[in-house]
Amino acid sequence: MRSLHTGASCLAAATALLALTMCTACMPSHAGINKTSSPGYCLTIRQYPGMTALATVPMTKDLTFSLSFIHSVTITPVQDIYEITPDGGICQTSEIFESHCAGLPYSDEETNATQWEQRDGKFILHMRRNIPRLVVRTDKNYQNRLHLPEQTIDLNQWADQALLLNITPAGICR
Repeated sequence: MRSLHTGASCLAAATALLALTMCTACMPSHAGINKTSSPGYCLTIRQYPGMTALATVPMTKDLTFSLSFIHSVTITPVQDIYEITPDGGICQTSEIFESHCAGLPYSDEETNATQWEQRDGKFILHMRRNIPRLVVRTDKNYQNRLHLPEQTIDLNQWADQALLLNITPAGICR
């Protein structure tokens, strides 16, 4: 039986996490803003670096989404939570996982961390991490999913590749 722990799988996890760690603090949260009157945005999934649009989803009320995947080393679920900032950027607000290993946070001194907790057998690192370019490296072995307020998109429906998640104002969605 072939192990899921391969150089390619570690590279895929490292690539996804690298995209998350090369950034600075986010703008203030949408907390307290009436999301029903927030500007509308679209989240577009694109091949990367080719930039061919694969799917576009309008986001007009709830400006949050998450990515989930199976970690390539621990073979346990990880969920990264994001929100769209007032200027149309992406901010990671937390990472939820079950087991520590390479590529996962280990203390409340992580870049942009605001709080560290353990709840219901999971580790949760709360943060305000600006993501200037959210590129996700997919691999069918790791169940890559994009969770939106009203639907879940299987990112593995497209061949294993890099995907760019890009936010644009609703008026110019493509």
